[in-house]
Amino acid sequence: MEREIKIGLALGSGAAKGWAHIGVINALKEMGIKVDIVAGCSVGALVGAAHASGRLPALETWVRSFSYWDVLRLMDFSWQRGGLLRGKRVFSAVAQLIRNDNFEQCKLKFGAVTTNLSTGRELWLTKGDLHLAIRASCSMPGLLAPVWHNGYWLVDGAVVNPVPISLTRALGADIVIAVDLQHDAHLMQQDLLSVQATPEELGSVKALNWRDKIRQRLTRSHVRPANTSPTAMEIMSTSIHVLENRLKRNRMAGDPPDVLLQPYCPQISTLDFHRAEEAIEAGRLAVEKQREQLLPLVKNNKR
Repeated sequence: MEREIKIGLALGSGAAKGWAHIGVINALKEMGIKVDIVAGCSVGALVGAAHASGRLPALETWVRSFSYWDVLRLMDFSWQRGGLLRGKRVFSAVAQLIRNDNFEQCKLKFGAVTTNLSTGRELWLTKGDLHLAIRASCSMPGLLAPVWHNGYWLVDGAVVNPVPISLTRALGADIVIAVDLQHDAHLMQQDLLSVQATPEELGSVKALNWRDKIRQRLTRSHVRPANTSPTAMEIMSTSIHVLENRLKRNRMAGDPPDVLLQPYCPQISTLDFHRAEEAIEAGRLAVEKQREQLLPLVKNNKR
C-alpha cells in the first residue's frame, strides 16, 4: 500500500495582512486539498493554531467583525515592558477563541517559529503551551513585548524565518505550500512615503481632533507632504520588512516550497487589522492564481 503524501502549509509573517491566510485555507479546502501539517510564523502562527485547533471559522467571524475602534480597544499601550503594546488584551481574546491550551490538543500537527533573542537563533515550538508559542512568535520587536521562556527572551519568528518552510518539512510534510505575505511590502511603503498633499488637505488634517487622528493612523487614509519624516512605526516596520524579504529570498533559494502563494494586498498596513475582508479575499485570489499548480494535490489527497 502506498504511503499517503502529507501536505504541509507554511504560513508567513505579515501583521494585519495575516488575515489573508484565512482566505488561503478556505480556498484550499474548497478545492478539495486536505492540509495535514501547519507551521506558522508571527500572525501565521496565530492563524495556523486556529486552523490546527479546528477554530478557524470562529477566528474568521471575529476578525471580520472588527471596526477601527475594536482594534484600538485591543491595544494596551505601554512604554515600560519592552514594546509599544503589552499584548495581554488581544492574546487573552485569542486564547478564549482557540480554546486549546497545548499543542497536543490540536487536530493537525502544528509548529510555530520564534527567535531566541539571546542567541539569535530560531526556536521551533511544537509541544507544550500553545498560547505561549503564539504570543512569542507574534512578538514583533518594538511593537509587542518579548516573552520569557525557559530562561530566554523570545521575539517574532520573522527575525530568522519569515516563511517557515523548513519547519513544515521537519514536521513531516512531503509537499509544502508556502504563503508569503510580505513580497509587496515595499510597494505599500513607497506609496505611503510619496503621498503629496495640497495646502487645503493639510489644513483639514491639522484641524482634526485626537480621535480622528487615531482613526486616520489606523486606516492609513491621511495625507501629508512628501518631505515630512515618516513616523517611528513606519520606519520600524519598513526596516523589518526589508530585512525579512532579503532573508526570505535567501532561505527560499536553498529550500523552495513546492507551491508559493503570494496574496497581493499592499494597501493593508501593519496595524490595519480591521481590513480583514480585503485580506481574506486577497488570500482566496492567490489560491485561484496558482490553481493549475495546486490541482495535482487534489488527486494526491484522495483517500
